[in-house]
Amino acid sequence: MTLKRAFSCMIALSLCAACSDADPLGTGDSGAIGTDGADPDALSFDLATPGDGVTTGASAADVVGASGSDAASNAAAEDIGASPREPGPSEDVSSWTPPETPTIAVDPMVHTFSYISPLTSPMVRQINIGNMGQVPLNVDQIAFAANSSADFAWVLKPTTPKTLAPGKWTMFEVRFACDIIGGPCNGADGFIEVVSDDPNMPVTTITLKSQVKGAVAQPEPCGLLSPASLNFGQVTRGEFKTMSATLTNCSTEESLTVNKVTRSSFLFMPLTQEFQMDLEGQTPVTLGPGDSLPIEVTYTPQLAGNDAGYFVLQTDDATTPNMQLDVSGVGVTPPPEEIGLAIRLTWDVDETDVDSHFIAPGGSFFDCDLDCHYQNPSPDWGVQGDWSDDPFLDVDDVDGYGPENVNISEPQPGVYTFIVHYYDDTYGFSSPAASNATV
Repeated sequence: MTLKRAFSCMIALSLCAACSDADPLGTGDSGAIGTDGADPDALSFDLATPGDGVTTGASAADVVGASGSDAASNAAAEDIGASPREPGPSEDVSSWTPPETPTIAVDPMVHTFSYISPLTSPMVRQINIGNMGQVPLNVDQIAFAANSSADFAWVLKPTTPKTLAPGKWTMFEVRFACDIIGGPCNGADGFIEVVSDDPNMPVTTITLKSQVKGAVAQPEPCGLLSPASLNFGQVTRGEFKTMSATLTNCSTEESLTVNKVTRSSFLFMPLTQEFQMDLEGQTPVTLGPGDSLPIEVTYTPQLAGNDAGYFVLQTDDATTPNMQLDVSGVGVTPPPEEIGLAIRLTWDVDETDVDSHFIAPGGSFFDCDLDCHYQNPSPDWGVQGDWSDDPFLDVDDVDGYGPENVNISEPQPGVYTFIVHYYDDTYGFSSPAASNATV
């Protein structure tokens, strides 16, 4: 699938207890990271204060025999609303092979906005588009169809054209706000058309529906979740933010039971544990007629970057058994003055993938515990459970230029190793190219 490059340059770092008082980053340029087997130039920089011992000038070395392939993806036990071509929960995904063509995946393909009229605020839903194929997927257009109801509108409109690498995805948001934007709801469906170069599905249609609940007496179990989307905004890594939603039983006669809470799984990647819901592990929970249940969700980012997905509340509501709570947030790195060690890797050729490997004392290349890299971006080093002495690969760039950032707020003393690994000298259908890396 991809061509792995094993040419690496290594930096030996000696970190002392007084490092926090020193200039946290020195710089140096490698020679060309070529494809002809030549060793790159050695890199070194001094992180110690004057008078402290420091190991510098470590010789460059070829790293051979390392496996740079992606780890096997985890499939969630439940998958709500994913593309029909993605293996279902009961299928053995270990034997599933990604198609050799661009292959679009959409989650959800159909969504129903359930509401009590009149609305007091818009209802927002996030929709994910991903690429399940082995080659890049080109998305040319995402737009409402001409026959789409005016009850639906954009919140976060996607930018097109857009290229999605294998296994990558993008998100956009739509809203239902018929009462708010004027006049009664017309009850018609909305349709979003996604035009791509998937040869088997060049036009993918996403259907949006609406359903009034609680307008008259409801003798059956009836659930409403408000809001249906929680956007945590920016949260600094190491900190947390809690937001709430409310589940209401809109039935006048029957109880409503939440049987189970599951997490989304899109492209076999479950919703990250950075999002925690207090209702998980407490089900089943029953609400009497007219009762409400507050639901708290806490977001604690472990890496910088965007995080998104959803929880599904599985209930005995016959019309809407699966109630979806979207969650999204952006993790940001702590302020520079709170970071004891920061390493930034960039390179000068687009459509190539250069990887950072930051290795703890005693570790080795692709070590499952002691190598911080794209497969292990936030290992627990030093004092267990204390994030301040852990490394974080806060940015991982796969298609050119970087940066890739590794940060530790309070590194423990020791000799660390930083490896620059030329993972792939092409991206998509680009021509192989040499690249110069800067640390």
